[in-house]
Amino acid sequence: MHKRVEQRAENATPPPSVSRSPAVTDDAVCAAPAANDRGALLVAGWWRALCNRVHVDRRASRSTAVSVGIHLVALFLIYQWRFPEHVAGLLPQLQQVTADPQERLDAEFNLAEANANPADSVWSTAALSVAPDVSDEVPELSDTMPPSDDPRADIRLARLEPLEAVALDDVRTQLGTIGNDIVAVSGAVDQITHEIVLNLEQSDVLVVWLMDASISLQDDRQQIAERLERVYAEISTVTAEGSLHPEALSSAVLSFGNQTRELVAPTNDGQQVVAAIRDKVPVDATGVENVFTAVNMAANKYRVLSTRGDRKLMFVIWTDESGDDVSMLDEATNACQRLGISVYTVGPSAMFGREMGTMAYRHPDDGEVYLLPVKRGPDSVRQEQVELPFWFGRDAMPLRAGVGPFALTRLAYQTGGAYFINDARSDRSPFDATVMRRYLPAYTSPQQYQREVAASPLRTAVLRAVDVTRQHEVKGTPRLEFAPTGENFQDELREAQETAAYNLHVVELALGALGDDSLDEQYHGELSPRWRAWYDLTMGRLLAMYVRSLEYNWACAVMKGKGAEFVNTQSNRWKFVPDEQLKYGTATERRAEQARMYLERCAADNAGTPWAVIAEHELRYPFGFRVAEAFVPPPPPRNTTAGNNRRPRGRSEEQLRMLSREPQVNLPKL
Repeated sequence: MHKRVEQRAENATPPPSVSRSPAVTDDAVCAAPAANDRGALLVAGWWRALCNRVHVDRRASRSTAVSVGIHLVALFLIYQWRFPEHVAGLLPQLQQVTADPQERLDAEFNLAEANANPADSVWSTAALSVAPDVSDEVPELSDTMPPSDDPRADIRLARLEPLEAVALDDVRTQLGTIGNDIVAVSGAVDQITHEIVLNLEQSDVLVVWLMDASISLQDDRQQIAERLERVYAEISTVTAEGSLHPEALSSAVLSFGNQTRELVAPTNDGQQVVAAIRDKVPVDATGVENVFTAVNMAANKYRVLSTRGDRKLMFVIWTDESGDDVSMLDEATNACQRLGISVYTVGPSAMFGREMGTMAYRHPDDGEVYLLPVKRGPDSVRQEQVELPFWFGRDAMPLRAGVGPFALTRLAYQTGGAYFINDARSDRSPFDATVMRRYLPAYTSPQQYQREVAASPLRTAVLRAVDVTRQHEVKGTPRLEFAPTGENFQDELREAQETAAYNLHVVELALGALGDDSLDEQYHGELSPRWRAWYDLTMGRLLAMYVRSLEYNWACAVMKGKGAEFVNTQSNRWKFVPDEQLKYGTATERRAEQARMYLERCAADNAGTPWAVIAEHELRYPFGFRVAEAFVPPPPPRNTTAGNNRRPRGRSEEQLRMLSREPQVNLPKL
């Protein structure tokens, strides 16, 4: 069970398969290892393909020896990767849903307090609001945007596909890969090692390990070190045999948090790298992760190795958050692009439509698991979800998007690297990565994103509605239970009506920004499933909020007229519960029908996504209200009889006094 803190609403794909060369009948050279299982079969296939390449040119003895040495390392790692445990069934198991999305939605959690609007964030630094200052006017979209400085800004994400059946000597795609699920730290290390092997085929390599200094990653660092120890030991063996020259692979280790520190300068000694990752990464107690600053500093520090042209630079980021210095994203990305540095990140899945999330943390002192607030980053460059409360069920929906945080993923994508999702079991997204791939955001610059929005009336309308709800700060839903016998009953009803009326006004403004049916043609012409889902969900939720606000206001007015007159004289509570019957009139009936149409279409067309989960949640509860009477028994009277000196039942007085003196667990900043 998760420890209650404070009441607060908040693939690794296996290595690319090898395309085989024509068979070479040389049993002395190309005899494949015996294969009795799937792991050995894959190794055997890889070995035969490698041997075929060896026969292409026997004269290139030195280059062949180097290639053989590199692939022997790869063979060793692949065989060490426990295929029956990790790869049996391949993608179906790696990407299977770990929990029903709706169960996640309705689960009760108590979260520690968190700053929901940090100053340095994707959304704040992008400054992508399409609305002016707060007013009752429908926001207008500004069409004046500076040209993009990003030379790859015009690349569409639709061109990105997962690398499959790639031969080891194929030229890698210029853009990176994103959203690959991995199921263990060892699997992540194996994936990164595979990328190192691919790069070693082209040139010498410097791998810079950028390790997040958070206390929450202490266990990960031990597992990383254990796995890398075997990797570097095998590389040393191959080097000693002469198949790989001693300086082919260099490594450096940096830690980052509030500050960036070089723990190991570039070295060919792999054991120094292992020791630094295992024991020398300092724990940063500030909870600040300046990851993009660290990337920029590392690029400048080691640029001479890249500009000489004799060594490829790879950055490997290992983190469990999305970064606190997103304002440095463009500078870090541009630096890596100029120097040809590929950035690979092992990190968390992003939160859907929000910046803050939670992470399960087991405290070493009491062994309890706490849900602590962490910045897991939004999944897009700006907020695309309207800020509306939910009338029933959980108000806050901390859904994990099933893709990486926008900023870190964009860094990997635009530098030709890769983003690997690595979540603890309790933190994993319930959404299948293969399904979510159709709904990826555009990993472009803020300027390019804005230009694409401005060119689409549908996208513009959705974001205008979002900004209306952001600027007017929709209030929470009004209370759903009253004690009509209380002295303040009439005042409480009036306050509830005022809340509903204010929210209704904001919803009307947002609906005005969206328009009625004029965007249907745009909807059917929209190529992005993501934006079609946003349109349906936004329109459906706003219409549902409109109907519920009017129906609630009507129910309050009726109850104010009744006063304390009950059908059942034993009642002392009025509870507003959902009801299929709409009582306000034809206005709500028509809007309710429209709301159901949009929400049902959203759920049907986007099954297995966060959009469908939220739409189904809205549809679960009818849009009308009825008042149910109930009786809540009063608490038993306290025994105040003179001379009653009985000790409290349960804990003794001394135990109760000592309880307040017990030291509280000090929760770290992750």
